[in-house]
Amino acid sequence: MVKFLASSIDKNLKYSSRFSKYTIFLLIIIGVAISTKMYFFPSQLPVNFDSIYYFLYSSDIYLTNQLPQDWSPTNNGWPIFVSLFFMIFDSKDAFTLMQIQKLLSITISILIIIPVYFLCKKYVSRKFAIIGASLIAFEPRMMINSFLGLTEPLYLLLVTTSLVLFLQSNKKLVYFSFFVVALATLVRGEGITLFMVMSIMFFIRYRREKLKVILKYLLVLGIFALVILPMSMYRTDVIGVDGIVMRSLSSGDDLVSDLTANTDSKNNVLNGIELFGKIFVWMMVPSFIIFIPLGVFLVLRNRNFEKYTLILSIGVLSLPAFYAYTNSVLDTRYFFILLPLFAVLSVVSIDKMVSKLRKSNAIVFSIIIIIFVASLVFYDYQKPDGEFEKESLEITEEIFPIIEKKNMRGMDGYFRVIHVMEQWPMEYTEMKTDGKGVTTSGYNSLGNFIDDSRSEGLSHIVIDVKKDRLPFLSEIFYGEEKFPYLKKVYDSQKNGFKYHVKVFEIDYKAYYIMQDNRD
Repeated sequence: MVKFLASSIDKNLKYSSRFSKYTIFLLIIIGVAISTKMYFFPSQLPVNFDSIYYFLYSSDIYLTNQLPQDWSPTNNGWPIFVSLFFMIFDSKDAFTLMQIQKLLSITISILIIIPVYFLCKKYVSRKFAIIGASLIAFEPRMMINSFLGLTEPLYLLLVTTSLVLFLQSNKKLVYFSFFVVALATLVRGEGITLFMVMSIMFFIRYRREKLKVILKYLLVLGIFALVILPMSMYRTDVIGVDGIVMRSLSSGDDLVSDLTANTDSKNNVLNGIELFGKIFVWMMVPSFIIFIPLGVFLVLRNRNFEKYTLILSIGVLSLPAFYAYTNSVLDTRYFFILLPLFAVLSVVSIDKMVSKLRKSNAIVFSIIIIIFVASLVFYDYQKPDGEFEKESLEITEEIFPIIEKKNMRGMDGYFRVIHVMEQWPMEYTEMKTDGKGVTTSGYNSLGNFIDDSRSEGLSHIVIDVKKDRLPFLSEIFYGEEKFPYLKKVYDSQKNGFKYHVKVFEIDYKAYYIMQDNRD
């Protein structure tokens, strides 16, 4: 037995020696990231909100073996990618396909660790690049996002990979980076901002080659155009916009118009600047905020081609977020693209503080542990309430069959999902897209809402305990006895749920009698 163990250890050591200790550390980080994300993975929930439309587009491709000719999301690169895996697994169950979509998102979010490690290696040694990899591996917002089946993981993977390739000395890899950034642009149109950065830095990098640089740029421009033009033409034909160039130009025009227009528009821009700054700082919490200030100083102090590329990338890639916040779009996802660059700034700072200290390896290990713990604490603080989401889905499944049409408030996301799953595998454009909802937007009284919505088939009022309900809905929830024409047909607490939801059926005859008596 002793001989066997000794022999096994010797074989493992010989095998391990083929890899650097940093490769092993990187694999350990990847393994921990996989374990962590699978532990928290909400496998009992379907995709929801924006993800459901990506699912529908992917499933339409899967069902018809072609791109839909009558509809498309503006950013359709991700659902096209997902559809390939729908075809591979060939499941006839919508919920299973939704889990595939989410698992793909998780897998890709883990793969991002690798190009981030190599990106950090362009600025620091491998020892500190490992820290950069851990910053991304355990980033809590990315972990939450990875469970949703959205575009961000694939977008970040392609953007980071294109930067890594662009910074290589091999010209073939530089050319290939423009192919990868084109793919990123298909996933999210904002990828064109990185193409702009790479174009500027391309001319700076090869400026001494004079006329040759123009010919080389025409080559990479051709590579970029060959990738995006077919999809741009398809999108323009189907939805009227290409989602890339036209969208970018329109955003720029809108921003300029706001700056030169009336006071309200200018205030939107000023509010956007304030919001941009707040979210920019918030995105550094918890792991980046300690290191980034010094990292920015160090990068600006000792500049070279790689650092100029980093600085310009941060500035230009922030523009889509700035535009979104001037339009009051409150979503941190627009800043996700900066997280790999934040990792670089952080490790530059850590390198400066730690490299000359004794036992630097132990310090590096300690920093990684601190990053992991801080990220888990922040994740626990920010994560969606899994039990609440599970109850929301279960309650929606219970009340879905008993209503015809309801007010669009509260649990509308799950109503939409169940509505889709009920009709799947029907193509999206053949589904009854009106669902079971009538919007309450623009209404401040129950009477006006009922009067206007009866013709749309309004039959029930669904109200939950959330504090952001419209005042007239809250009045019903807490004073149902005041509304005799509303018959309560469901109360979730009576079915053992913590999440309190009430469903009222509208008795139109009683309602109009009461209205007549008031008149």
